[in-house]
Amino acid sequence: MEKFDLTILGGGILGTCLSYWSSLLYEGKIAVLEKEKDVALHTSGRNTGVVHRPFYLNPEKKKVFARSAQISYHLWKKYALLRNLPWKEIGTIEVAVEKEEVNSLEKYMSWALQNGMDESEVEYLSGEQVRAKEPYVHCLGAVFSKTDTSVDYKSFTSSIKEEARDQGVDFLFNFEVGKIFVENELLKIVNSRDGSIIETKFLINCLGGQAIDCAHKMRVGMEYTDLHFRGEYWQIHPDQAKCIERNIYSVPRHKELPFLDPHWIVRSDGRREIGPNAVLVSGAETYSGFFNSAGELLKKIFERPMTNKFKLFTNPEFLKLAKEEWMSSISKKNMLKRVQRFIPHLKSNFLIQKGSAGVRSSVIDPNGCFAKEVVELESPTSYHILNYNSPGATGAPAYTAFLIDKLEKKGLLKGLKKRKIGLKSFWDYEEIMENFNF
Repeated sequence: MEKFDLTILGGGILGTCLSYWSSLLYEGKIAVLEKEKDVALHTSGRNTGVVHRPFYLNPEKKKVFARSAQISYHLWKKYALLRNLPWKEIGTIEVAVEKEEVNSLEKYMSWALQNGMDESEVEYLSGEQVRAKEPYVHCLGAVFSKTDTSVDYKSFTSSIKEEARDQGVDFLFNFEVGKIFVENELLKIVNSRDGSIIETKFLINCLGGQAIDCAHKMRVGMEYTDLHFRGEYWQIHPDQAKCIERNIYSVPRHKELPFLDPHWIVRSDGRREIGPNAVLVSGAETYSGFFNSAGELLKKIFERPMTNKFKLFTNPEFLKLAKEEWMSSISKKNMLKRVQRFIPHLKSNFLIQKGSAGVRSSVIDPNGCFAKEVVELESPTSYHILNYNSPGATGAPAYTAFLIDKLEKKGLLKGLKKRKIGLKSFWDYEEIMENFNF
């Protein structure tokens, strides 16, 4: 039986960055458990691929996400240049199509500065100024975030994995977390694939779409549940791809619900895609269809606590929007129509094939509302990161440094020995913590 001082569940960008910081600052045996054959094969490698600037994040309601994104932009930029990873600083234009959406642009300009962006990075544009930059985009006005950047988060995560490995972290792949139990004050984690067991003094749950399920196994967070929403993209024909050079987003019309109007996305490899939608599906890995099996669907419907979902499903606005999202999955015409609100030039034959698809898992609180901020829960032997969604990949390096500092102050890392002199790092931990001062 392998024994560890700290075990991190999940080899996404969150768990991998967390393993980097913990091994940089502490001595001890650290493991990352991942059920796949490599890191970032799910949400971390199936997202929009943008390092988001925090102009659209409410500095009060999304404080941790906003601060993490602001700090991490500079961290990712430095790392991409150091390791020669894709970094295309193309900018994002977020457009208002309806009159009532223009007020949101004024908030965004204010939020950008409150969240730490420089005045030179963000600009308000009239509809005419937008058309001067992007002739095929029609709107009443927009916010131009000049430093939004297209990247490949799979490459980022794989590279950080190697940094962590060099510092002694064990990545145990093909390990699917099954039963977790306490024996002699230590946690035992069973690999449901082969029955093997590892032993650990402390566990951090970074399982993304399975994080709630894992927490419930340990009787933590029983008041929360979640729902899974698949985001789908359509790839633009190469002959039409260069007609728009920047990311084009539209102001979301339903801010309290996880439904976005699709965007025009410029990928780091030059591909253009439109998406995502937010299709309600039964599982965190349901990348096609609406459920993988009837059993998975029934389990999701009847899992506890049922009250949270019951309250949500009695919300007529949610039901109406969920139906519309399903239609956008079934019909290319429906998806196209949404984007034509601000890119009327777009035609059906421009959309040549389905692009990438990823699933975002959103936490629902006891009031039947979607959690807006990170949800963190603890027990004497574990810590659980729930609802770490967009822009989670953007903020991962800063957020995980902040998390390590928090766990140390809570006395939860007692199984590890703090290094008297930290290992050499390309990121400055102390500077990050200074910048995280709210």
